[in-house]
Amino acid sequence: MIALKLKPRLEAVASLVSPGKVAADIGTDHAYLPVYLVTENVCLRVIAVEKSPLNCRRARETVMLFNLEEKIEVRAGDGLLALTENDNVEVVVIAGIGGRTICRMLMAAGDSLKRYKLLVLQPMGDAPLLRRWLVAHGYCMHRERLAKENERFYEVIAAKRGRQIIDDPILWELGPALLEEGDLLLVPWLQYRLKRYEAIMHGLLQSRQGEEDPRWRYYEHCYTRLKGVLESVCRGE
Repeated sequence: MIALKLKPRLEAVASLVSPGKVAADIGTDHAYLPVYLVTENVCLRVIAVEKSPLNCRRARETVMLFNLEEKIEVRAGDGLLALTENDNVEVVVIAGIGGRTICRMLMAAGDSLKRYKLLVLQPMGDAPLLRRWLVAHGYCMHRERLAKENERFYEVIAAKRGRQIIDDPILWELGPALLEEGDLLLVPWLQYRLKRYEAIMHGLLQSRQGEEDPRWRYYEHCYTRLKGVLESVCRGE
């Protein structure tokens, strides 16, 4: 069988998928992730969901190339609404989509969301908002991973049903599991975020309000707190 090597972003997503389960990949694109999960014996079966007919055709072409029609079903549909209880899906993957859009998709699923034992989410932005949504709706972020691809960092969140208390606001930005597990990319990612905050603060200082701008005070607080976190990580604390 032809081997498929994933790029770092999808490889990080795949690493958080529970082995031996039936999974659904929402917004599968070319269906590379489902093919990898099946060929590497991570999942028994995968439902690859796409909304557009063109993307469904591309996904089916990939599945046919690897002769995996019996283990991967490409299904046209609108997000999680394309799944039914009879699919017996245990793991849902939503990757490569904005954090706000992921939240809307999870909300649209309603009570059916409780059927799934694990959500593996890779937002292209608004990760803090997604973390807040998960905790507010009875999920805990039990694992997280970072990936770097083309000089850009990506955050991957694995969430299960459970209660989680976030008592430090900076953890919405960073993710508690990332700090606890000590991801290999943690230090360069923190350094990258510090530079990003510096650029934002510099831009705000050029505005009419300057340091009186509430946004400047917010980012200044985040910058100070993040710098302290980076120092602690470098000391091995």
